[in-house]
Amino acid sequence: MKKQVLLDILNKIAPFELAEDWDNCGMQVDLGKEEIDKVYIALELSDDVIEKAAECGADMIITHHPLLLPRFEYSCVSSADPVGRWMISLIEKGIEMCSLHTCYDAAAGGLNDQLPKLLGLRNVEVIAGNIARMGTLPEPEKMVRFEKTVSEVLGHPIGAKSFGDKDRMVSKVAVCTGTGEDYWREVVASGADVYVTGDLGHHEAGYLKQTGTCCVSAGHAGTEWIFVPCFSYQLEMESVGRLEIIQHPDHQETFERNI
Repeated sequence: MKKQVLLDILNKIAPFELAEDWDNCGMQVDLGKEEIDKVYIALELSDDVIEKAAECGADMIITHHPLLLPRFEYSCVSSADPVGRWMISLIEKGIEMCSLHTCYDAAAGGLNDQLPKLLGLRNVEVIAGNIARMGTLPEPEKMVRFEKTVSEVLGHPIGAKSFGDKDRMVSKVAVCTGTGEDYWREVVASGADVYVTGDLGHHEAGYLKQTGTCCVSAGHAGTEWIFVPCFSYQLEMESVGRLEIIQHPDHQETFERNI
């Protein structure tokens, strides 16, 4: 597949224009390849991801989290630094890299539409920043039961990271994958009974507690690992067999069990 055709598909799935101003979506390492036949999909870059991508002969790694962010002002590419080491490794192995971060968070059918779907929410709508969503459960249930639902869907124990009245009946559920602390005011204003997100700062968690809003803080990667299977499926549908897609194996069994 021509690389520009692939980039057009990525831009269709997660329009780059939806990225936050501070973010860096799109090509991270561009080696000037014209053809991309095999891609490796991962949440973020690591030594393991690069090695597995190289082993399978991938032309490009596509991640959710970017390698380079504007706020990290690199003046030297050094092998002593993880980012520098990864850049050198990608170049040596001839692997390009592209990232879909906040543009996929905000996109229709992106992470913040996928998580509500997995949680079984209905009538989902955007409530903040083109990212945070709110929907309703098919039937109200106790907070203690809903915590277990989130744990089962995401495949890891999160009970210790939740707060609120365990006996409260919850129906309206706000979600924001990754770091959701910026949207606590909008969550409260929306009338949500419970907020499911990845990270919450100490003060933001305190504000939510004071309003009586329940919360499940399920971890940054804990709410975003679904990028790999969800995006891979969308890319497969758009590329119609013209591209070989390989998924990093983390959590794959959990996802298949819960879809």
